[in-house]
Amino acid sequence: MRYSPTLVDHFLNPRNAGLMRDADGSGSDEYAGCGDLTRFYLKMRAGCLAEARFQAYGCGPTIAAASVATELVAGRAVEDLLVLKAQEIEDALDGLPEDRKHAAEVAAGAMRAAALDALRRRPGNREA
Repeated sequence: MRYSPTLVDHFLNPRNAGLMRDADGSGSDEYAGCGDLTRFYLKMRAGCLAEARFQAYGCGPTIAAASVATELVAGRAVEDLLVLKAQEIEDALDGLPEDRKHAAEVAAGAMRAAALDALRRRPGNREA
C-alpha cells in the first residue's frame, strides 16, 4: 500500500485546518521541488502550545503531515517545538513513501519557524 490508513485519514479529515486570528506565532516552510507549502499558527499559554492551526498547499501527504503535526505537538513547551524532527511526523503518519518524505520536512520546518516567531514575540523578549 502506498499510503497508510493514518495518512489517508488525516488527508481526508484534516485536523486544525484554517487561519487563526491573533496568533502568538506563525511560520511557514516550502519544498522548492514541487512548491508544497505549509504555514502554522500557534496560540501559547504559560509557555506551552494551547492551539495550533495550519494552512497547507500541495500533495495529500503534505496536508496530512501538517494535520498530524498539530496533534503531535499539542501541549508541548514552545522550546520543544524548535527541535521537532521530520521523522517524528513521518512516524506519526505510519510512514511516507520515499518520494513524499518532503511532506514531513516541510511540516517540521514550518512548525519550527512558527515556534521561533512565538519566542520572538514573547512578552519581555528584548529581541521582539
